[in-house]
Amino acid sequence: MNLPTSRRTAPLFVLVLAAACGAPAEPFDAKAPDVPFVDQYNPAGKDASYDGSEYCGPAVLAGIAKTRGQTGGLQDAALVSLLAEVAGTNDYGTSGNGMIAALEWLGLQTDAREGDDLEWIDNELAAGHDVIANGDYYSLPNHADPNLVSGHYIAVTGVRHDWSVYEVMDPAGSSLHSLTDSQLQAFIEAHPQGGFTISAW
Repeated sequence: MNLPTSRRTAPLFVLVLAAACGAPAEPFDAKAPDVPFVDQYNPAGKDASYDGSEYCGPAVLAGIAKTRGQTGGLQDAALVSLLAEVAGTNDYGTSGNGMIAALEWLGLQTDAREGDDLEWIDNELAAGHDVIANGDYYSLPNHADPNLVSGHYIAVTGVRHDWSVYEVMDPAGSSLHSLTDSQLQAFIEAHPQGGFTISAW
């Protein structure tokens, strides 16, 4: 599905017209359920004992649980903490196996793929599956630092613009909403132990 496309520049008058007329949002090539932003550092209901520094994975899981109405009435902080316990999150973060265990605990089926296989991601999104990408925190444009590396999870919820722009949810920052295909690949590839993606449905 991730076919190469020639990139053409739209005439300037078309861009001006679109801006002036409030053109409708571009349709998605493939779309999974939205995953609401859950702040891994300052979730709703946080108390003094909460430390979300390694909770990117559980925060993504909490967003997926919220979409599916599986919060059990818990506020975000309690839900993130519960899912961190289920996933075995520790001072080093959450393993891929831990993420899969938590997704299955939520009653979901899972699949996973090593590396930055965008065609696999596209196919999972086209099937309406939730997609979680594991990559390097400091490779994301809102956290960029070429001198540091650290594992990090984000949700990938859709793709548009001829399969080249991905909608994402970054639990470490509400300002990031999308990544280009090359940015998503760079994020996954830069993971210090090798990145991967997980799907769930």
